[in-house]
Amino acid sequence: MARTHIQGNVKIGHLYDCIFGEFKSTGQGTTTDKNQADEYNYNHRIPNEMIKKRLVVVVGKHKGQYIVVPISATKEEAKRVEKEPEYQGFHVKLLNTDIPATERYPYGVERWAKCNLISTIDGGRLRDLPLGQGKGFVAAQKVSDATLRKIREGVIIAIGMRDILVTAQDNTDSNSANDTIDATVK
Repeated sequence: MARTHIQGNVKIGHLYDCIFGEFKSTGQGTTTDKNQADEYNYNHRIPNEMIKKRLVVVVGKHKGQYIVVPISATKEEAKRVEKEPEYQGFHVKLLNTDIPATERYPYGVERWAKCNLISTIDGGRLRDLPLGQGKGFVAAQKVSDATLRKIREGVIIAIGMRDILVTAQDNTDSNSANDTIDATVK
């Protein structure tokens, strides 16, 4: 387990920068261009895996390993709205107030949690968010409870278990109905 490079403890629902790394170049060194990536060098990231430094939200943790969902300012679109990841529930739009404003992450930019790109990482990849060149760091900020719930539901949808959300909702609805019936009978 690598040493963490943040102030305090990593907390679920909080935002951090995550250094995912780069591709191994077919030439020398590393690259962020997947067309120049050595797709057979499994000691580095390979094409279609997350690379570079990314904003993430932590959704789980256990013994120095953290389950993170990357956040992106790129909205994925489809030809039909019902095919769009946001419509399907596995890309979750964040509120402007969920992300602290920094030079790297200015206020007012739309961002989405990409729940289908969930990763388990070592805590050594996480960093506090820098305010700007030489300006220090901002304390980790928690996304709203409603946003965190939507992100967790997005992860469930992304791993193909949407039906347990429907079952859980059905149970909640039937419990509410039973509570109403019980209250009426009493």
